[in-house]
Amino acid sequence: MWYTKFGQSGDVVLSSRVRLARNLKKVPFGAKMTEKAEIKVIDECRKALPDLRYIDFSVMTDTEKQALAETHLVSPDMVQNRHKCGILTNNDCSLSIMLNEEDHIRIQVMRPGFDLRACLDVANQIDDKLEENLDIAFDEKLGYLTCCPTNLGTGLRASAMLHLPALTETGNMERLIRSLSKLGLTVRGIYGEGSKALGNIYQISNQITLGVTEDETLEKLDRIICDIVEKERSIGRELHTKNTFRLEDRLKRAYGTLTNARLLSSDETMSLVSDVRWGVNLGIIKNVNLETLSAVWYSTLPASITKAHNTQNATERDLKRAELFCEALKKERTENND
Repeated sequence: MWYTKFGQSGDVVLSSRVRLARNLKKVPFGAKMTEKAEIKVIDECRKALPDLRYIDFSVMTDTEKQALAETHLVSPDMVQNRHKCGILTNNDCSLSIMLNEEDHIRIQVMRPGFDLRACLDVANQIDDKLEENLDIAFDEKLGYLTCCPTNLGTGLRASAMLHLPALTETGNMERLIRSLSKLGLTVRGIYGEGSKALGNIYQISNQITLGVTEDETLEKLDRIICDIVEKERSIGRELHTKNTFRLEDRLKRAYGTLTNARLLSSDETMSLVSDVRWGVNLGIIKNVNLETLSAVWYSTLPASITKAHNTQNATERDLKRAELFCEALKKERTENND
């Protein structure tokens, strides 16, 4: 899957995402949607994009839906959607077209590391295919028409998921969030609006879609994220120099816990994985592949681990999570020592 790969500037930027909101002309938006209209949206999009796999939400369990949200294939809001909805996706799930979420169509493209341009290129290719086959709601003055006025114009939301332990540790995040807000950017937790920044992971995205072009949005985001990446690296090195033994002790303890614990809760795991990832990036922790770390972490999120291993309660999940981390990390250490 795309999210287990290590991309450009992957020590700080975990992933990039571009989302385009679109609606069909002459089909009601949002609350005015009828079941007949919902089915029409799904049928027309499937015909326009026949090469993509369709996942029908109406035949999925709540756990299966939540597992998709954990890997960012769908939004948390879509999990709660009780209307006719589904997604079109590709083999590695880097492309997800949500049908009947807030808007009729939400084209979402994700890439590991810092690669917003590649995301936008793919999203625009899909958008072009849809426009060739469907009547998309567009106004000459307002741009693309969307359910929420904040998406009017380009309908573009571009974001990057950043791991910022050094900026968090030094208390710089609050000031950074205020500064970004003044620049028309927003900072959220790992699962977007309303979510917490668990594991020192923050999602930075544009707020303005009206009166700006797609290129202007990406240029601004590219420039600012590059600055944040350099600050995170610089402050991390400075912290390591000033507090060598204390920081190394903390990060190595996190690795020891991940490889030896009998029970690991989801929240504790997020914190431990953050410390181990930081330790690898600073050169403190050896014999850990960040792609392996990401793969195990995603596979042990609550709904994902329940779906894969049929765990029945929190204790069973915590036992299985600890077992999977222990197996994966000890295997890596053994292979690297051979």
